[in-house]
Amino acid sequence: MTEPTLNFHIQTHQTQFKIPVELIKKNFKTIQKLIEKQKKQLTDDIAKIKRAQALSSAAKLELIQRLIRNFEAFQKKLTLAVKKDEEFRSRLITRLENLLELLQFVAGLETKGAGEEGEREGAATGGNGDDEADKVLDLHNPNLINWYRDQTNLLIIDYLIKSNTRSDANIGLLLLKNLAETNPKLMKLIDYDLFENFNQVFVSIVQDHDLTMIIAWFNENRNALKKISSNLEFEINYCKFLTLIEKGDINEAINYSRENLSSYGNKENYSDQDSVNHAMNLERLKSLGGLLVFRSMEQEENSNSLTFSNKLMINSVQFKEYQKLLSNERWESLSQCFIENFTKLYGITKNYPIYIYLSAGLSSLKTKSCYHNAENTIFKDPNAAQDAMEMDKGGGEEEKMLTDRKYRGPNHYYQILNKINNCPVCSPELFKLSQNLPYAQLITNIFNNPFKLPNGNIYPFDKLLSPNDKYLLEKNTLLRLNKIKDPLTKEIFYIDHCIRVFPA
Repeated sequence: MTEPTLNFHIQTHQTQFKIPVELIKKNFKTIQKLIEKQKKQLTDDIAKIKRAQALSSAAKLELIQRLIRNFEAFQKKLTLAVKKDEEFRSRLITRLENLLELLQFVAGLETKGAGEEGEREGAATGGNGDDEADKVLDLHNPNLINWYRDQTNLLIIDYLIKSNTRSDANIGLLLLKNLAETNPKLMKLIDYDLFENFNQVFVSIVQDHDLTMIIAWFNENRNALKKISSNLEFEINYCKFLTLIEKGDINEAINYSRENLSSYGNKENYSDQDSVNHAMNLERLKSLGGLLVFRSMEQEENSNSLTFSNKLMINSVQFKEYQKLLSNERWESLSQCFIENFTKLYGITKNYPIYIYLSAGLSSLKTKSCYHNAENTIFKDPNAAQDAMEMDKGGGEEEKMLTDRKYRGPNHYYQILNKINNCPVCSPELFKLSQNLPYAQLITNIFNNPFKLPNGNIYPFDKLLSPNDKYLLEKNTLLRLNKIKDPLTKEIFYIDHCIRVFPA
């Protein structure tokens, strides 16, 4: 069954619930720490006031007032944390309600009162209504089309927010706010604030080469990152060390290495599941020692004390290899590590969801006739093209078709038929995405004795050997040369290169 069902939409929207759940867990831990910290501080302050017998009443009053101010600040922080929790929970409720809307679009399902509503909710949530969940949706329902339109807008917004590389404005957020004016629930169907924070940190690494935001993000999620055996702290310290060397602060870089990098060479500091990171980090640490030696020699290059051997080392191939450590590769490595940790932390897929949907749709439409197929050209073999041009008696237009690239592929044949090629796979916008996708297994009919030509096209062999009156002379000429001509692409092949195929 190819029609979308309730179960299909429930499964494809499961990832929408992961991020709010993780945000609720994280916020709950923050509230716990906030309460424990305030409780300890309050107990200490009260005990301090009780022990201070020699203080005057005014001094004790000042301590009590300070205690009250601290408690008021704690109350404000707690209120903000509770509001965050309510916001994250409201996102879950809105997304559940968004899926429950599909119940009214089930084909043939009629509303029979409140008694049946519970069964429908069970169907939407994968409960006891499995039979209902397997039912297909009525694609002719205009309200369902509007629902799909909102989901498409969310996919586009998700892509624009995540792929934003501008620090001044985010096109995805602007589009979301614009659409939310008419449909406010869209703000709760996408975790735009989390993605915006992710994008800001990513841009600060890749473009600004600034470690401030990534350090703050690491400190905020230190405990969670430790549980997933993150290597982000090493990447941050590694980039910081190389930045100091790049600035010429060799002594400061050495001290920084002793305090923040040397411990990564000790296997005892890694868990058993983290042996891969230990081996990789150890190799990278070994290269840093050589870089320090060469950089120290480079600083002496303008001095009279530079020896001949040092000059040779500075101009050596090894020195140039060490110089690569100071390239942008370290920032790219840090950004990739950040992406891996971020996606793992919140259960987010690394691919854009819109790419997944487009790939699935394009694969179901892609055929051998699509123009981006490298095999589907007028002439792939230059020798075959030359033979055909020599046999062609008309010349002119036929010769132009063989050499001009604009005649290649099906677009030319659509023009001959006075039709427009509306195939999404053939569109320039989706060319790169669709060119590596598999072909759809579409079979319209099966003819007798099918033969596959070297370009991938399949025809009845009898049709290739029995020409009509229009091409009788040409085909007879080709057959005498043990050749045949593709009726669609005009390519010429030897009969021996054709393969008989059998339907699966």
